[in-house]
Amino acid sequence: MVGGVKRVLTPTGHPAWLATSYADVRLVLSDPRFGKAPLGGEVTRSGRLLPGLLFTSDPPEHTALRRELQAAMRRCPSRLLRDRLVVEADSLLSAVGSSGDLVGAYAAPLAMWTMATWLGVPAEDRARCAEWSSIVLSLNRFPAAVVEEAQFSLIDYFARLVSPGPNLLTALTDTAAAPAPLAATVMATGYETLVAGIANASLTLLTAGPGFGSWPSTQTAERRMIHELLRFAPLGGTMRSRCALEDVPVGKVVVGKGEVVLAATGPANRDPARFADADSFCPMRGDNRHVSFGVGDRFCIGSQLAIMQLTVALSRIAFRFPGVRLAIDPASVTVVPGSAEPRPVELPVHWR
Repeated sequence: MVGGVKRVLTPTGHPAWLATSYADVRLVLSDPRFGKAPLGGEVTRSGRLLPGLLFTSDPPEHTALRRELQAAMRRCPSRLLRDRLVVEADSLLSAVGSSGDLVGAYAAPLAMWTMATWLGVPAEDRARCAEWSSIVLSLNRFPAAVVEEAQFSLIDYFARLVSPGPNLLTALTDTAAAPAPLAATVMATGYETLVAGIANASLTLLTAGPGFGSWPSTQTAERRMIHELLRFAPLGGTMRSRCALEDVPVGKVVVGKGEVVLAATGPANRDPARFADADSFCPMRGDNRHVSFGVGDRFCIGSQLAIMQLTVALSRIAFRFPGVRLAIDPASVTVVPGSAEPRPVELPVHWR
């Protein structure tokens, strides 16, 4: 529901404001009077997050970390993975039977292949990285001690990993003062977001959308389809948290200094004041400035990777199995509990 700013509780039971309209969400996500650093404790999720991470710091520290990561990404751009990503997607699809779980058999392994290949993680370590990432990106699913242990384990892993060759971790060792925390951040946020993106987009196509049999035939139409999926079925998490660094008017309320705001990008992307026919899936929507990647200085640094992954993952399904359909009633789809990146636990489908 899109409306005024309201009082709510965070997943850990702390008071907060909830912003749902497009205008209010853009304000909260772009205004420098809102920060991330004060949220390092257990205010919005279980487990303390280390200070000085990309998503627990504010400018100028955040700006410096982002610059280091961008420099590494220029040396090892994610677009170089595309051709190999297509091959991996086809390999996974060749292994599916007539029925199975789209998440477990395709979305999750394809997302981990992408992040692990980009960061230089060997195959034998990928299951551990997936487990740590899922725990770190949880909200209240695990005890605080478990979340903190997973966070340290992931950072320690990248601090010890030696992976020669052209990969993002190697590039980070040249561009960043502390490469391990940045690599761990990329792994955790990238993996969980990509799994959720593929799963949620597939569910949308199979329910509210035209299915995979009507995949666009031109790049322009394909790009519009992808961005409409991003608007209609955001890439995982729809709640982005901020803390007011001073008193800030938002809508008809004043968010006091030190108060938390949850900016709901999902409802903002369905705001009828901004999007015509907002609750309908319109594959050819043109004016589509959704907020799924955030806004302003914290605009998702991995947005190009996410778009590439989503395009390849979905288009290969459309090419190989255009008649894929859900094997269950959509109402019985269950969502991963307590995750910062909401997605189906599994998505049973008939591939053929």
